[in-house]
Amino acid sequence: MQEKRKSKRFVLEAMIAMERVDGTKNRLVPINVIDVSGSGIGFSCNEILEMNSVYKLQLKIWTGDVVDALVNIVRFDNSHDDKYVYGANFIGMPENDTSKFNIHELFDAANN
Repeated sequence: MQEKRKSKRFVLEAMIAMERVDGTKNRLVPINVIDVSGSGIGFSCNEILEMNSVYKLQLKIWTGDVVDALVNIVRFDNSHDDKYVYGANFIGMPENDTSKFNIHELFDAANN
């Protein structure tokens, strides 16, 4: 996929479940996190998800903190074997959680 994120991506291996919040099909969907940035998340799953649908998730980040967020599905790639890859933007993350991503990006840039 072409890079479209405003923030730097970080690899974060995690398996979590997210739940659709717009009133339809509100069941848990297991996902595998590929990478994450301050503006979004890349993940794969075994289900076809609807574009522009909103999900809530709890993401355990590198500090051990759990970030609660709402995400909007904005990209879809089905060219991988037996899994679907998605890109989603964070749309409802508290400012203090967003700052954790920004701080991590600064430390990463200083170390490289």
